[in-house]
Amino acid sequence: MKRLLIILFSCTELIISCNSSSGSANISAKDNSPTASSSHAVSSGSKGTITCNIDGKVKIFYVSQAFFEIPLDVDRTGPKNGIEILDGDAKKEGFQFQFKNSGTTKIKNDATGDLLCMINYYNPQGVTYTGADVAIVVTAYDQEHLSGTFSGKLDNVYYDIGTNGAKNYPKYIQITDGKFDMSK
Repeated sequence: MKRLLIILFSCTELIISCNSSSGSANISAKDNSPTASSSHAVSSGSKGTITCNIDGKVKIFYVSQAFFEIPLDVDRTGPKNGIEILDGDAKKEGFQFQFKNSGTTKIKNDATGDLLCMINYYNPQGVTYTGADVAIVVTAYDQEHLSGTFSGKLDNVYYDIGTNGAKNYPKYIQITDGKFDMSK
């Protein structure tokens, strides 16, 4: 009987250990491991995920707010032809996006980009990076689900004026393999 309990206990620990390692997709945004999984695992209360490589380091964000539709016109009274995602700010590492709800959105730091579209990334120290040359592609969208990809160069907003300690961080960052998969 004692031997059976020991075997049962060992098997239980093995199962728990395997479950913990298979849950490694639940990596926080602070994990910079290059082997982090980009599965669509969603933590409790999350509306989805944003994953990307920032200067070669894997980042995974569990989005706490749903995306919402917005008009992409100057007076904000036109049709809701855009999407907004607000899951980061100067106090919380993450992203803010505004982009077209279909096709490819080009975000540039000159007049050649799509009007009223943007991407911002806030690093853990609150330094803001904004789109300099970024492409966002919507791969699936309806009022309940949104998925797509993004990549490009983002500039450190305050680098040249040196506020918020911004000169201590890179002048720009490169984002590759960006993906978002969200539900309302």
